[in-house]
Amino acid sequence: MNDGNASRDDDASKDGITLVTEFFPIGRDGWNDFTRSDDKYFDYFEVWARIRNDLVVFTIPEYVDRVYAIRRRFGRENTVVVPVEDYTAIDRPLLTMMERVCKAYRPFSMFPDKPEPSRPLYNYVTSLKYWCMKEAAALAKTDKLAWIDFGFDHGGSSHSPEDYDFLWDYPFEGPVTFFQIHELGDDPLFEIIRRTDTYFQGKFVCDTDFAERFYRDIRSCYVSMLRCGLIDDDQTPPIICVRERPDVYHSLPSSWFSNMDDYCTGREPKRSPRLEPEFLKVGVVLRLAWAKRCLKTLWREFRYQAKRYPL
Repeated sequence: MNDGNASRDDDASKDGITLVTEFFPIGRDGWNDFTRSDDKYFDYFEVWARIRNDLVVFTIPEYVDRVYAIRRRFGRENTVVVPVEDYTAIDRPLLTMMERVCKAYRPFSMFPDKPEPSRPLYNYVTSLKYWCMKEAAALAKTDKLAWIDFGFDHGGSSHSPEDYDFLWDYPFEGPVTFFQIHELGDDPLFEIIRRTDTYFQGKFVCDTDFAERFYRDIRSCYVSMLRCGLIDDDQTPPIICVRERPDVYHSLPSSWFSNMDDYCTGREPKRSPRLEPEFLKVGVVLRLAWAKRCLKTLWREFRYQAKRYPL
């Protein structure tokens, strides 16, 4: 695997995991909150880029050589970088729906300034990871694909760079495995989205020959959500899939950034993988902050309803 024109030979596919990632700049360095520059993302990538697995990266043409240079610095020639001229054209109808829904939905979110309710391009780019997985299936020589965010581990927040000098492998049960953080209750989706709760990490493993179906299922979830006037990043579609088809879409407990430790052949986890409870025990300060957030949301809802139905 060494160039973007490689093709997959199904007869030559082997056990193992090909990692897939993307980096499409969305001007995040110009945001008021949650800011990160392109250079910061590449600093993050450089930490985990020494991993020995085959890697497929989707990015803009200007960054192709930069990705190759980082991987080659660690002797990782098993890399394919796929240039994408205009990532907004990959699924223009989905982006258009997100732009429209974002404008209407944002006032109803408990956190209207977070990227999920306020940045349609952010939600769109996170949705493209499933498209990237589908495209990478034609390039991979392994029977498994795994998504890893370009900014995984935020530059070594839980691992040193040397920790990533290994080959990640594990006998995951297909077709799809998500990594779950919190226990998932019975709350309706609109309530989960409104709170921007996080139950699943943005990392997952997929059978290579299931990637096309995986993409179709996830996109259908996005469209259904948007038709209901709701918007989220890549968090909600996995919840829909796991609830609807637990026989196909599995989940394993894992804390943030630890999935490659928790589930890796020949590598001992740092701690026993477990789900955090649905309702966390928090201190007085966080309780007061949450009460304040609830009151602000209640006041916005009161004003909206009073405007619609004046006394």
